[in-house]
Amino acid sequence: MSSERLLWPSALRRFRWAREGIAAVEFALLLPILLTLVLATAEVVNAVDQRRKVVQLGRTLADLTAQGDSQSPIAQALMSDILASAGPVLAPFQASAATIQISAIGIYQANGHDAAYVCSTYPTSGKRAVGTAAGILVPTNFQRVGARFVLAEVTMPYKSILGAVVPKVVKGLNLSLTWSEAVTWPVRSGTSFSADPEVVMPGGAACP
Repeated sequence: MSSERLLWPSALRRFRWAREGIAAVEFALLLPILLTLVLATAEVVNAVDQRRKVVQLGRTLADLTAQGDSQSPIAQALMSDILASAGPVLAPFQASAATIQISAIGIYQANGHDAAYVCSTYPTSGKRAVGTAAGILVPTNFQRVGARFVLAEVTMPYKSILGAVVPKVVKGLNLSLTWSEAVTWPVRSGTSFSADPEVVMPGGAACP
């Protein structure tokens, strides 16, 4: 018993001043933090990149549509080509996940105020229909009766690169985002029917 009592203080002193394995312990403690930082950075970069591409797609669609066609309405084949630009613009993200609607907008007087009117839209199965429009922010340079412009609207859900892993690890964290972009663009080469030049979507008609 006396020899055991003498060994315990000696063992405790050796344990107290031992340095072997301390680097491994520190690494084990820091590894989860480092991995979290790396994955979070990758997630943010991916989300920002997709957001930037959605904005770019809205501008591309509005600009191409605003150039009009040699005929009016715009030919279906040309409109299909315009929509097909979503593929290279959004790459490497899947263009099939994006919802696109392009509308020809006219400004009319209603109840003493300038009101936006959807003259034609494509595709017709989208959220907008021909008629008085709601929720359209009309830029200052189009806030006049007779103004015509193109409105391109793009919505796209964000798919996390970490999938369902993070919500399981971090309870309550929701990475479900949807990017939305609405771009107004002046008509560049349309047809003048009664006011400013305008473009007409496939199957549609000029502003009344």
